[in-house]
Amino acid sequence: YSGHGGRLEDQDGDEEDGFDETLIPLDFQRNGQIRDDDLLAHLVKPMAAGVTMTCLMDCCHSGTVLDLPYRFVADGDHVEMERNEGF
Repeated sequence: YSGHGGRLEDQDGDEEDGFDETLIPLDFQRNGQIRDDDLLAHLVKPMAAGVTMTCLMDCCHSGTVLDLPYRFVADGDHVEMERNEGF
């Protein structure tokens, strides 16, 4: 995905910072933003065990937009993925 990303107030209390990360599609004014909770529920969780997906997000607030249990911080200091403590 390459486009706009955003944040909306967390709806279910699962976000440490109080905000859901979102993708903002072209039709967002009519159909709303796509929340990280929805991406996890409809894209990630249905995958069978052992499936590998490569997902590139080129948008603001995309670091945790899939709500995965781990993350990679590309800041020059980290060389491995880190487990998200709150997952």
